[in-house]
Amino acid sequence: MADTTTAAGAGVVFKGRMMTLTVLEIRETDSTRIAEQIDAQMARAPGFFERMPVLLSLPESVPDLAALSAIIREAGMIPVGVLDPGPQAREAAQAADMATMDSPARGAAKAATEAEPSGESTAEPAADAQHAGEPVRREQPPRTPTRLVTKPVRSGQQIYARGGDLVIATSVSEGAEVLADGHIHIYGALRGRALAGATGDTEARIYCRRFEPDLIAIAGCYKVADAIEEGVRSRAVAVRLDNDNLSIELQE
Repeated sequence: MADTTTAAGAGVVFKGRMMTLTVLEIRETDSTRIAEQIDAQMARAPGFFERMPVLLSLPESVPDLAALSAIIREAGMIPVGVLDPGPQAREAAQAADMATMDSPARGAAKAATEAEPSGESTAEPAADAQHAGEPVRREQPPRTPTRLVTKPVRSGQQIYARGGDLVIATSVSEGAEVLADGHIHIYGALRGRALAGATGDTEARIYCRRFEPDLIAIAGCYKVADAIEEGVRSRAVAVRLDNDNLSIELQE
């Protein structure tokens, strides 16, 4: 009898989807020092990294990946694979039964170098030359109304603006957490955690009148308190994402 199982009725279906992952950059080879530093980071933001999937970046050297994977799991995170590995890191990842992934920029560069050179243009002519100079119009996704919070966000509280921006008219206390799929505006002090672009919006921003956070994050890229420059503390700032790094700019 012919197999009439459809994709809709199948028990196993592969689906393509892009997900935002946190990159854990490792610049050490000593497993003890790595474990100590990861524990220190976890202590500064308890609960934030729980069950978080992470990609490993190894820009300088290749540690024992089997030991590193165990350290990461013991800390409560889930190692997914190695990002943009060199030849040595790729070989080590295969030996440790870990995935390897290329970032979009590196994947595009690799595809360009592997493509056959050609003197012919691959660009297709515009369907209508009369409209060739007109800007391309892209439909903007609908925005959810901004969530406004007028009372102080106290320690232990979590405020989430799903699908839109979050405006805090007062302050965020130490131990509190505010999240938004869009921008975050705080008109008082930020002493807790603020996570903008929670679903992966890399254009999200964090604006704050008095900047004293435990942790800030945009689209999964984060900084903890000890990694923030002293010159911006207790000042009015704007935080944005710049090539996978958080840029903190003073505001007048």
